[in-house]
Amino acid sequence: MPDETPGGALAEQRADQSVSARFTRLMNASTSRWGVLTDPPIVSLASGVFLFAFLGALGRDADPSVTRALGALIGAPIAVALAVSVALRGARRGVVAWLARQPFPVENLNAVLNGLGESLEVTFAGAVPDTAELNAELDKVHSDAFVTGGVEDARSLDVRIGVVDSKRNPSVTNHRRHVRVRQIVERVLVPLAARYPIQSVRVK
Repeated sequence: MPDETPGGALAEQRADQSVSARFTRLMNASTSRWGVLTDPPIVSLASGVFLFAFLGALGRDADPSVTRALGALIGAPIAVALAVSVALRGARRGVVAWLARQPFPVENLNAVLNGLGESLEVTFAGAVPDTAELNAELDKVHSDAFVTGGVEDARSLDVRIGVVDSKRNPSVTNHRRHVRVRQIVERVLVPLAARYPIQSVRVK
């Protein structure tokens, strides 16, 4: 019989099938605080700053050592981005391992990794916890995370993730959303499932 326990072979197989077979740069970046360093606009901006400084040094006949240093720094953001990208290649394995460890399926995590998702639809196998009780636990994670109401099935509740998108730095927002979802699952929903069994959690 396949091992259906959290972390078992069947749980890992289901987790593997629940996310994209290959992660994009954006998906890898969303799993790490350092992922922002691979964001093309950030890399371009940093390189541009060093380029203007280099051109300014040339125009002012600066010391050759300063000019050489600034010239070398032009390519530094690109080198850092490449190094971080290589380091994050194993992000998918970490995501699959995390999903497999949970005592219930966490579906559509692809949305979070792609910078989407505003709430979690939590479906219970039986009784549903009191909203006030659940909100008290969610507040320990963040004040912006709370129950927004039920859905069609009376056994389901919607939980707001509570991360506002940033137009200036979307990569940072993506990582924060990923972290917030994991915190809600690990710190609130997993302990809650011991008293109110959870059938599934789905990112909406």
